[in-house]
Amino acid sequence: MSDFQLGSVFVHVKDANKAANWYANLLGQPDPEPTEGPVQFMETVDGRGLVIDDNRNNAPDIRPAFMLETKDIRIAYECVSKQGGKIVRDLQEDESVAFFNFQDPDGNIVMVCEQRT
Repeated sequence: MSDFQLGSVFVHVKDANKAANWYANLLGQPDPEPTEGPVQFMETVDGRGLVIDDNRNNAPDIRPAFMLETKDIRIAYECVSKQGGKIVRDLQEDESVAFFNFQDPDGNIVMVCEQRT
């Protein structure tokens, strides 16, 4: 069994920079640096975070609700598959991160992510 932990919550938006500034003000945090990318990340006081995503890199029907963090992405992938989760975005890996998306039996999309340092 994989060692899953509840990670971040996704907020799907039209403009990641504008939404990140709005949430920063709401949460009493400084405005984040603007990004050219599709995602702004904001860490909360408890160490979890908001992933503010404009979805330009996602298929229209793939909008994860939240992220599960793991220390071993391959074991997590195997665990989700054995549990009957439908993989909807296959495993993506690079030097800093590995992730995949799956659909649970009720149709919710979840991302599983391994941060690599």
